[in-house]
Amino acid sequence: MPVDPGRPAPAKTPEPIAFDGEVVGLLPLGLRRVRLTNGHVVTVLPPRGKDQPPCLVGDAVSIEIAFNQLRGWRLSGRRP
Repeated sequence: MPVDPGRPAPAKTPEPIAFDGEVVGLLPLGLRRVRLTNGHVVTVLPPRGKDQPPCLVGDAVSIEIAFNQLRGWRLSGRRP
């Protein structure tokens, strides 16, 4: 298939946006309530495909949201 020179190349998927926070609540189905460093409180999904110990109240975590993610914030890992 020939390439149309007048058409721009497809854009790469942007990197996810990440924030640091602290777990302040445990919810059913592995969800966590996280207070971000800027004071906002968000509900996050558990990490996908990673075998990590569960995050408990008071744990420092980092969360991220990707532009192609339809279900919201996802817990990306615990911080030391």
